[in-house]
Amino acid sequence: GNSGADDGMGGAEGGGGGKTQDKQALAEQQELLRREYEGRLADLEKERETIEEEKAQVDRYKQLLLKQRDIMIALTQRLNERDEQIMALQDELDAYDRHQKELEEKLDEKTAQLIHLQRVTIEHNAVSPVKNTALAQALGDWAPPTG
Repeated sequence: GNSGADDGMGGAEGGGGGKTQDKQALAEQQELLRREYEGRLADLEKERETIEEEKAQVDRYKQLLLKQRDIMIALTQRLNERDEQIMALQDELDAYDRHQKELEEKLDEKTAQLIHLQRVTIEHNAVSPVKNTALAQALGDWAPPTG
């Protein structure tokens, strides 16, 4: 509003036209500077928003990695527990195997003793003039036929 009034007066005086041009040039320069600063501020704001978004994304990745780490730790613990269970069961199985082997060895020993005893008894019964029917019955199929 003011500069318009100055224009009218400056044109009448003749010498005042330079002032108006100077003011106009100054106003244009200020407008250019203002726009440039606004542009830079807008750019900075965009950059700040981008950085905020990237930080948020990095935080999300961090959370995800922490969750994955926790899951891996839990799985590792469960695998370790399983390994311990398997080793305990293997030890138990080994103990049963040893016990079974001992029992088989004892059975073989007793079987050998029984066979020896039967053989000796049969030989004794064969040469003995006294026949023992209880002994013959105990020997079962091993006993030689009486007759």
